[in-house]
Amino acid sequence: MGDVIAVTGAGGFLGRAVVARARAEGHPVRAILRGEAPAEWAADPGIAVLRADLTHAVPPLDGAAAVIHAAARMGGDDTAQARDTVAPNAMVLEQAARAGARLVLVSSIAVLGTDGIAPFARIDEMTPVEPHPDRRDAYARAKIAQERDARAIAVRHGAALRIVRPGAIFGPGRLWNAHMGITLGPLTLGPRHAGELPLCWLSHAAQILLLAATAPQADPVEVIHALDDDRPDRARFLAALDRRGLPLGWRGFDAAAGVLAPFAPRLPGLLRRETLRARLMPLRYDNARAHRLGFRAEADFEAAMAAAQGAA
Repeated sequence: MGDVIAVTGAGGFLGRAVVARARAEGHPVRAILRGEAPAEWAADPGIAVLRADLTHAVPPLDGAAAVIHAAARMGGDDTAQARDTVAPNAMVLEQAARAGARLVLVSSIAVLGTDGIAPFARIDEMTPVEPHPDRRDAYARAKIAQERDARAIAVRHGAALRIVRPGAIFGPGRLWNAHMGITLGPLTLGPRHAGELPLCWLSHAAQILLLAATAPQADPVEVIHALDDDRPDRARFLAALDRRGLPLGWRGFDAAAGVLAPFAPRLPGLLRRETLRARLMPLRYDNARAHRLGFRAEADFEAAMAAAQGAA
């Protein structure tokens, strides 16, 4: 039997996949969630369910070899993100560090900036974090704050920390992503270029997170981008979903955002230049660190998308 892995947000889209992966590999799981647990967990003695509202209290983490902190809010303004994501993050990781567990934070590539980045540049873990979080959306700001607090807690307690930054995770019931552009009914308006979509199939994300929790760690703090090997461009993504796209020139999108820059604080996220570049700029991505951790792709893009659609 493997070491105990604690998973917050265990009832969520990503959390359930992590729990399933951990159990498949023989690890007892402490599944921490706010709502009801999936019915099938009741038949598995290797899953200990702890119901908790992390905005108020953190359940015991003593005895866990690692804590995968996946609980977070996907949407909402800064107030909601501070209450439901940033504050619980600090409480969970502080308690995990005091318990002697390895810390695994589920962050996002949304924390990355594009200042000084040229089109078709290769993005990896050395790419700087967004230097102007005030110009991004509340989700990106919350993820940046989570990483900042996680690093401080790890240093304070001498705890091992892995920050895992998944790309856009897709799986059953969640196929679309914010990197595609603007959707108008059945039509998608997006940039015309051969840049890669930073995708991560749900099964791959769970695999990488479990590796982050269990694989030997040399450095006190490690950052790992969780991305598929096979990263399609937008045309290939639309074809897999049998959707129509109206491709427009990337420079037109960028120029329009530049013209609107003086009004950015009052504009929706995608019309702010920093957000638009983070989502739509033609880029390449690197997942070499995930491979050094032990990641092995289990499907190409079309097979993964077909599996996601078939299980939806």
